[in-house]
Amino acid sequence: MDDKSLFTMLTMVNGIGSWSVHMFMIFSLHRPDVLPIHDLSIRKGAQMLYGLEDLPRPSQMDQLCEKWKPYRSVASWYIWRYVEAKGASSKTNVVGNSDVSLQQQMLSMQKQQQHQPNQQFLYPINGILNDGACAWGQ
Repeated sequence: MDDKSLFTMLTMVNGIGSWSVHMFMIFSLHRPDVLPIHDLSIRKGAQMLYGLEDLPRPSQMDQLCEKWKPYRSVASWYIWRYVEAKGASSKTNVVGNSDVSLQQQMLSMQKQQQHQPNQQFLYPINGILNDGACAWGQ
């Protein structure tokens, strides 16, 4: 089923909104090109990445993140990690003014992860307990 049809069907269920559907598509269905436009951290990351004064509205996110296609899910993972590492809160505005660009910091985080030992080999019981975990990430 294509993303649009899935989104339409699932949001018909009471209590299931766009954020929930996007998370389901990213983490359970492993869809590579999902942009969770209502996720605050993704919006905050786009604000930092593009040096915007105001937090972008969900309606602006598709246009802002167009160049992330066809891997917007992967870009979202990096943005979540970046915002988490920066400790950005929803109350602050632009964090900008850093000497290192977001792209450089994302590459640095990726290199650090490559040099860290695989936790599944260190703690095999975690691999058993997380059997349903995402196939392309931890």
